[in-house]
Amino acid sequence: MQTPPLPEKIHPWRIAAENGVLNGTLALAALPRLAATLDDADGRVAIALTFGIDGQGFRFIQGVLCTEVALTCQRCLGPLRLALNVTVSLALARDEAEMNRLPDDYEPLLIPEGSGLAVVDLIEDELLLALPQIPRHDDVRECAAHSEVRPPEPEPDVERRQPFAALASLLTDSKRSH
Repeated sequence: MQTPPLPEKIHPWRIAAENGVLNGTLALAALPRLAATLDDADGRVAIALTFGIDGQGFRFIQGVLCTEVALTCQRCLGPLRLALNVTVSLALARDEAEMNRLPDDYEPLLIPEGSGLAVVDLIEDELLLALPQIPRHDDVRECAAHSEVRPPEPEPDVERRQPFAALASLLTDSKRSH
C-alpha cells in the first residue's frame, strides 16, 4: 500500500488536538539547507511522527526520522556514510513564558497557536541538529582504509644535506685570520 504524500504545511496545534500522525518519506534533495552540508543528497528520510496532548496538557510531537547521509570524514577526508536515527520529542509553546514551563523531556517548538508549519522546515531542522559538528569515522582503521595519502617511506642512508655546513667552515677560517 502506497503512503500518501506528505503535506507541505501542517497546523501542529490542531493535529495535536486530534492525536494525528505524520508518516511518509521525503527526498534529502528537498531539504536545501541539509543538502548543502552533504556530499551527496541522494536518498530519502523516513518520517514517523505522532502528535498529541500529554497527561500534563502539553501538546507534543514525538517520533523518529531515519536516513543515511553522505559526509566527508574530517580526519581522513574520505567518504563517510552516516546513519541518522533521530528521536523527535517536541512540545508546542505559544510564547517564551510557556516555553520555560515545559518539562525537560521535551525540546520546545515556539509557534503561535493557529500558525502553520512547513513540514520540510520541521524535518530539516531536526536532521541538521543531529549532524555531528565534526564528522569522522568511528574507527581510525576506517580512515586508513579510505586514505590515499600514505606516510612517506624512510629514506635510505643517504648523507643528509646540511645547508649551513659552509657557514661553519667560514667561521673557523675567520677565527684563524684574527
